[in-house]
Amino acid sequence: MHATAWKGPLPIVRTQEEDTDMPETTARTRLATTPGSHPLHREWGARLPFDVVLGPYRVAFELRPRHLMEDGRRRVCLNLEAHRAELRQDLTGWALAEAFLESVVRLAHFSKGCQDGCIEEAYTHSLATGLMEFAQRNPRAWLWFNLLLSQVLPGRRRHDRAVRGALSSEPALPRRVLVAGRPVRMRVISRAASGHAFGWYDGTRREVQLCTGLAGCHLPIVALHELTHALHHAHGVDDGASHRRFTQVQVAGWLRFARDNPSAWHWLAWSMSFPARAHTGPVTMD
Repeated sequence: MHATAWKGPLPIVRTQEEDTDMPETTARTRLATTPGSHPLHREWGARLPFDVVLGPYRVAFELRPRHLMEDGRRRVCLNLEAHRAELRQDLTGWALAEAFLESVVRLAHFSKGCQDGCIEEAYTHSLATGLMEFAQRNPRAWLWFNLLLSQVLPGRRRHDRAVRGALSSEPALPRRVLVAGRPVRMRVISRAASGHAFGWYDGTRREVQLCTGLAGCHLPIVALHELTHALHHAHGVDDGASHRRFTQVQVAGWLRFARDNPSAWHWLAWSMSFPARAHTGPVTMD
């Protein structure tokens, strides 16, 4: 058997039956039979070193040349019947991060039943809970994604250290962020002011409000939820938008958020990885 090495920025290839003793710096290949081909005719196919589990679905990520993809016009093909996501083999850097995140977001929405006709609130919470579930149930994939972000985003902020808990101090809840290039304030409000809600997004004031006392998984989920409302608002996405539009805005918008707000993404990556240690802090004075 011949072996080839992956030329991308990260060690991301494994055999179909993973050798747990193999160092992750070693790249390997597997044989994949193309659909409809003769059983003796095989093509090379590489896989990322993990599967992703969301809802009831487990999906392997395969790196394929365009002519071997289910649809060569796309950079991502999600095939739930075959339990795989196909990523175009020539993708690297930012394009690879976009394609991978698109796969995760699409899988999250599908597992939660979000489709054309669903309202903006449904897509917002599906994204928030889906990303949190992705981080908690898929620690290897979550670490790999943040390693990739650390390499492709400016400033070389080590988000993988936040995911591994290798920080000298716990990051603080951000107070101001950029969403689609526009400043958005993040404020902690009292339970009385929250009106018995966990959080709000005030589009007029461009302000995310989080109820004091939020902790555990609930805190990053509510933060993701309200920031996604801000993202939709900035792009004019509301009830009636198509499934494709919601997905495009969320994928591109959250990657831009990570690029424009390294400290805020650092906090999110950490709180999503260690929710038991996350807390809002005191009420923010208006």
